[in-house]
Amino acid sequence: DEEVKSFVKYGKHLRKILLPVFEDLQFRLAFRLLPVRSRFWFLQQSNPRIIYCVRNGCDSVETEQHLFFESKKPVVRDEWKECEGVIGDVWHTFRAVTLHFIWSDRNRCLFDGRQPTPTTPAMLVIFTTVD
Repeated sequence: DEEVKSFVKYGKHLRKILLPVFEDLQFRLAFRLLPVRSRFWFLQQSNPRIIYCVRNGCDSVETEQHLFFESKKPVVRDEWKECEGVIGDVWHTFRAVTLHFIWSDRNRCLFDGRQPTPTTPAMLVIFTTVD
């Protein structure tokens, strides 16, 4: 129950920052509305292979689970694997810069008598620092 609430809350957040085409895919995936091939079972008489994965050498039924998580022949998994270190570095850099900004902003408030930096200017500082 709490996990569902958390997912819905995160989905609302994503809708604010993602382009509609990406959010649409997330929505369709969450509500099982993607037209994956397993949904076309009723066409098997005219096309016996209609429900199977489109990747060469894969004889699994194409479901959302198979397409995105189980396929033995993922289209991008190997390529992304090469970027794993870079993505981790970017994430840790972003996290470190954000933590530093929060700490520095706290110190400016505490020792210089300033007001906390509003969210939008704070995010601009963080993003330009990471960039």
